[in-house]
Amino acid sequence: MTLALDTDDFVPALHQSIRLMRDVLSGAGCGVPAATLRDRSLAAWVREHGVTVTARGDEELDLVQYNGVRPTQVVFRCGAQTDSIRRAVNLGVFRFIVSTERHIGRLSECAQRTKYVYLDDDTPLVLGNRRLKVIGLHGDVDDSGGPVEWATEAERLLCRSALLKTCGSPIHRIMLSGGSSDIWVRGGGTQLSSIVSAVDEALTEGCARWQLARPAVTLTPAASAASRTIAD
Repeated sequence: MTLALDTDDFVPALHQSIRLMRDVLSGAGCGVPAATLRDRSLAAWVREHGVTVTARGDEELDLVQYNGVRPTQVVFRCGAQTDSIRRAVNLGVFRFIVSTERHIGRLSECAQRTKYVYLDDDTPLVLGNRRLKVIGLHGDVDDSGGPVEWATEAERLLCRSALLKTCGSPIHRIMLSGGSSDIWVRGGGTQLSSIVSAVDEALTEGCARWQLARPAVTLTPAASAASRTIAD
């Protein structure tokens, strides 16, 4: 979720990054990894403006709690330590990225209310589970994080969406994660513009090729290498 961007006393570079992105991808969502919340001023801005925060593992859930980020802003990425899934559920998080049957099983066990999931990689479909609802697909962009890699991943997700559509499971959202958070939170307009334009072109061409409705899109930088190591 990314709400309207109002003018504050503190206006981070992230504000301009979101506006630049939406100039190309109208209505697109933007997320930031929980590790960026270590910057207290940025964390306060993210919290007040409802920017999506991606988190994985207990340490990043600690950052989310410490900075008062609302559970409705959080997308939790399930990792090797499935105990973190229960904690995220107990905190009120309702959006999850799952990549294994184990994640699906654990989340289903913990959930007392409906949870909304993005399917990662080749995650099996969640069928007949009244507590879990698939809302989209998630893809990781190659670590180099250039425009070609972002476009390639967007196209891959569209291809999978087309396959799922033929199975009676249409997909209406995709989420792409990758690259350094620096170009978003420190300012990297030229590089970011190239990435967003490449994704937009890939969506236009892919939707025409596979006769798909254009999905809602969220773009987010990847978690830092240190955060990934801790979570895994």
